[in-house]
Amino acid sequence: MPHKQKVLYIDYSTCIGCETCEYVCRFVHDTPRIHMMRTASGVMAPLYCRHCESPNCAKVCKRGAIVRDVDGAMILQPQLCRGCETRQCLLACPYAAMFETDTGVMLSKCDLCAGRRQIGLSPACAEMCPCGAIHFIPREDIAKIETGKSREAFERVMGHLRPGKGKEE
Repeated sequence: MPHKQKVLYIDYSTCIGCETCEYVCRFVHDTPRIHMMRTASGVMAPLYCRHCESPNCAKVCKRGAIVRDVDGAMILQPQLCRGCETRQCLLACPYAAMFETDTGVMLSKCDLCAGRRQIGLSPACAEMCPCGAIHFIPREDIAKIETGKSREAFERVMGHLRPGKGKEE
């Protein structure tokens, strides 16, 4: 049976903006790989890597530092990423899911808690989300749980990230 790639899906219509995902990620990784954004209207929304099927970040990385792991997650290899000056991956991501670390030298991004996945656990943010807004599911199952309300909420968040676009790229 073929391996189904699992990804994170956050239902922005049920997210309460509590920041638990960012805090638990910081606890697990020292540097959070999911970040909360406050929209112009005051709504808190998590920014996270969608582990795209054809990721722009990997396409523009001249060092080949962003690769797909055996489970299909897009992984940033820190030994190859030494914080190039162009930061093209930051600009290429339509979801604003690449982040500078606290030192500003290195970058980070979600790896779907690679260490936890290796021992059979789900990403920490999905397990700790108090409102059940974060799902770790096969990519093809997103359509099964997505609702009109969740799609509208996603488009509002994207409208804040990419003003004038508001649609998934």
